[in-house]
Amino acid sequence: MKQYLIILSLAVVPLYPSGGYDHGTSTGKGLLELDFTWNPFNMFEQGQSYVVLGYGFTDRLDVHGYYSIHTEGFHTYYAGLFFQFVKSEKVDLATAVGMRINRANKNSDLFLPQLLYTIKLKNGCSIGGSLVNIMSDGDQSVESISLAMDVAFFIPLNRYLSLPDSIEDLKLGVGLFNPVTNSAVDSRKFIPTYSIDIKFSRKN
Repeated sequence: MKQYLIILSLAVVPLYPSGGYDHGTSTGKGLLELDFTWNPFNMFEQGQSYVVLGYGFTDRLDVHGYYSIHTEGFHTYYAGLFFQFVKSEKVDLATAVGMRINRANKNSDLFLPQLLYTIKLKNGCSIGGSLVNIMSDGDQSVESISLAMDVAFFIPLNRYLSLPDSIEDLKLGVGLFNPVTNSAVDSRKFIPTYSIDIKFSRKN
């Protein structure tokens, strides 16, 4: 019970949950990963509550996506494919392609190209993030909005907590996110964000 209370307390830390960030490491064949960020009671004006999903078709190819609830009242979702093309002891690199849909106005954004990275540090810690070109059809003609960037520091909580057999890995991610598609935020501004990342074990 103690470990679950610690996880819950981390999920309401006073940061600005504002959007997902990614990294360059695939989920793993047959593994499911869910990443959670909660903006409690829309406490933070530019915040979002969202869940990110990744499932490994192979050791390098994932299907990934997210569902996000914005403080303005609209919802968005994203779905795409992720491919890790560099896998080493120090650095992982990947690319991805996907589409984001705004459920309120039906506008769509193409995320292409994407470069995702993981820099592996000691004791299971890592730095991960992404560079994403976003193309929007909001004005009926596809145009490039800008380059979205994010970076995060990932801490392996399984080093400090006893996990059930159903969970293979548990991490806390704390980072910065550049919400270039949010007109209420300066496109040069980076907003702090966090996530609790849970990777589930294969069923025997």
